[in-house]
Amino acid sequence: MVSDVLYGRDSLKPYFDMGKFEDNIFKRQLIRERKTKTRKKFVVIDKVLNIATHIAGLFLIILFMAVIYRSIEIKNIDNNIERLKELLQTKVTHNRDKVASLKNDIPFDDIKIKAYMELSMITPTEKNIIRFNKSDTQVVHQYVDTK
Repeated sequence: MVSDVLYGRDSLKPYFDMGKFEDNIFKRQLIRERKTKTRKKFVVIDKVLNIATHIAGLFLIILFMAVIYRSIEIKNIDNNIERLKELLQTKVTHNRDKVASLKNDIPFDDIKIKAYMELSMITPTEKNIIRFNKSDTQVVHQYVDTK
């Protein structure tokens, strides 16, 4: 190296060796460049992980809101069912009351007497009942005696 030429092989070499110094600087630069590349990789990875974390957070928030919305919707449906059950019970009670009042208001005995006396209706027996087979059209024409 340079120091051998200047001082000779057998002479004492100076404490400071320029070649080693240059090699050391070059190694440091390589190490610094590698660290910089590694840091850049870590920065990119950090950004990707940060974005993924935000996306996962948004997904969880949306999922949580969907669950809450669904539970509110189920509660509303349950409330509707209860309200409709109460309404049905009210209507059934009202209909029973109406049927009972109609039975009391309509003079069935008078109707029966009028049907027998004025309209000549009779109480049907087995010989008065004519049975028909069900047709394909499901329409039964009124029976007429052709005598």
